[in-house]
Amino acid sequence: MLHHVAALLVAFQVGTQPVPQNEVADAVSHAQALYYEARFKESADVLLRVDELLAARPDRIQEKVNVKLQLALAYIGINDAARARSFLHDLYALEPEYVLDPMQFSPKVVSLAAEAKSEQSELRCQAVHDDARKKLDAGNGKAVLDLIGSMKSKCTGLNAFEPELADLLYKTGFEAYKRGELSTALQNFQATLRLVPKHELAMQYTDLTQSKLQVNADRLFIQWQKNFDLHEYVQAGADYRHLVSFNDESNTQLIAQAKTEYRKTLQGMVDSFNKACMGGDSAGMNTIRAQISEMLPDPAFGEDIRDHMTTCTKNGCLAMSAPLAMARLKTRVNPDISPALQNFIRGSQLTVRVKARIDESGNMTVSEAQGTNPSINNAVKSALEKWKFTPIIDQNGSRCVDTEIPIVIGAASSTRQ
Repeated sequence: MLHHVAALLVAFQVGTQPVPQNEVADAVSHAQALYYEARFKESADVLLRVDELLAARPDRIQEKVNVKLQLALAYIGINDAARARSFLHDLYALEPEYVLDPMQFSPKVVSLAAEAKSEQSELRCQAVHDDARKKLDAGNGKAVLDLIGSMKSKCTGLNAFEPELADLLYKTGFEAYKRGELSTALQNFQATLRLVPKHELAMQYTDLTQSKLQVNADRLFIQWQKNFDLHEYVQAGADYRHLVSFNDESNTQLIAQAKTEYRKTLQGMVDSFNKACMGGDSAGMNTIRAQISEMLPDPAFGEDIRDHMTTCTKNGCLAMSAPLAMARLKTRVNPDISPALQNFIRGSQLTVRVKARIDESGNMTVSEAQGTNPSINNAVKSALEKWKFTPIIDQNGSRCVDTEIPIVIGAASSTRQ
């Protein structure tokens, strides 16, 4: 067994190399085995080397805590309470809220750990007090306020700094007020009142600053509304962001009004974009997209509305037979055939085969009209381009249709399909 311990110690000689996690776990397991065999000194020797190797690894806190605990247990076994207490101090420096289970450890161990935790807490709180004093002397009121806020429940005595801190925050707010930095001033005055609720000057300047901010906000909102109504969206966006930067609860209603206007206008633009998409109007889509980009007060605004902008992928036209196409005919115009041509075809029939496209709106465009008489062909083409059809709609939206329709011109009827 001693040979095995020596081998472990040799394995840890190169301190500059990374420490494999499984190697640390193996060493700790071996140290625990030595501890349970009451070989406390050998257990401590193994753990000391592991502790040294982990010292430069801030990412392995839990392993460090486990090693510190095992070292404390080993030195308690050796009856060296001072060193055991030292390692428990280190443990609580790493993890201040660590709790030993009294069902797993002896009263002696639990008591020593409690003493070490209390002593480490006192050291930590003394460091917090010293840090607070240093920051306060440097005039860094916000840092002191944050420090007290995070540590007041853990460290007694920090409230002794509050009167001095309140005066510093008030002075900081007053200087900001004189510079016209009203939002910063208000934050400092309000922080002063949270510490000293009856601070007379802070109360007076809080009211005064809020009044000025409200006047400025009202003026800025009117300016925003004017620019927005004139579609001067870049300037309106700057006004809106300035209004939000006031960071004052009294502006909440004004900001909400502006947001409502933005969302209403954005919804209209998105609806127009989708209509342009359905109609295949690429130029219109690009124009609306540019307008939306210009109008938004910040890039993330109205994402829930913009998510409904249609992704336009132009679908091909459907091929449709003449009977199916004619079944969707809503408006029909007969060819205008001159009396001379009517006399020419009297007693006979002519067929004009028409190749046409019905667009997404139901309008027909004739690409070719084939028949024996060019004048009749032109008359048929002119008439059919005035026809109106019910649009074809499938899961992808409105679709155009390609079809070929035979138009029969005869004596009984001017136009037959």
